[in-house]
Amino acid sequence: MKDIQRILELNQVLYNRYNTPMPILDEFIFGFKWAMAIDSNRNISFALRIGKERPVKEYETVIQSIIGKPLDKCIEELLSMNDETMRTVLVALSNLMSKPFNKPDLLKERGISRSEGLNFKYEVEGKKVGLIGYGVYIKFFLNKCKEFHAFDLLPEKGILSYRISKNNMEVYPKSVYFHLGDDALNHKDVLKELDIIIMSGSTLVNNSYLDILKACPKAKIRGIYGPSNELCPEYLFDAGYNYIFSMTLKDSKEYLDCALSAIPDFKTFEMMNLYELKKVE
Repeated sequence: MKDIQRILELNQVLYNRYNTPMPILDEFIFGFKWAMAIDSNRNISFALRIGKERPVKEYETVIQSIIGKPLDKCIEELLSMNDETMRTVLVALSNLMSKPFNKPDLLKERGISRSEGLNFKYEVEGKKVGLIGYGVYIKFFLNKCKEFHAFDLLPEKGILSYRISKNNMEVYPKSVYFHLGDDALNHKDVLKELDIIIMSGSTLVNNSYLDILKACPKAKIRGIYGPSNELCPEYLFDAGYNYIFSMTLKDSKEYLDCALSAIPDFKTFEMMNLYELKKVE
């Protein structure tokens, strides 16, 4: 996992540069959707549970062995295991370690602009657009671009609706080219023609993000979004992205009360402060 190692190194430079104490891992949660790393200051970072995993019980001893240790040491110990089933944990920890340096003033010092909210101020008319992970950006693309391609690992029944009448069957949503229940990399013929590619941070967790980026040589806008990519932005920009959308929790206690309740009925983004990052040219 050379990418996690590189993110660790970049973050260690930032901790030294800003003379910042290394956060201590306090808890780790495998939620019904998200893995969550929590430090002793009650900061929380996420990784979507979409990667290779063991049964959760098998993580107990490993996680307990690193709780109470500085985040960089936690990451180093897990990397030394050379175990892909630890990647979800490592992404969450890397996001947590990156968090202190994603503040507007510190980003500005490093030539990165941060704007609040989700605005996506890019021209899409006449463009072929690809969205990895159907959702979030639909309003920016639907019926506004030349072609809107949506890729998702969910099967058709997880996204599509079929309306059957006496003499006809219609499929909804319309005006979207869907590629469902399959790895986006199995559609390189589509990816190579895209002008814009926006992918979920879950691609970091299942380690497909760099391959997808490489498969989109024509894309002028190359973005990644979601709680799973609260990473050191320098790493993502160096990797070839030029647009990042991420978020951080407004209230950790409120979130955990919802996430661990018997009926976890809440929308993640509503409990987050949203922001977009771009390099200052």
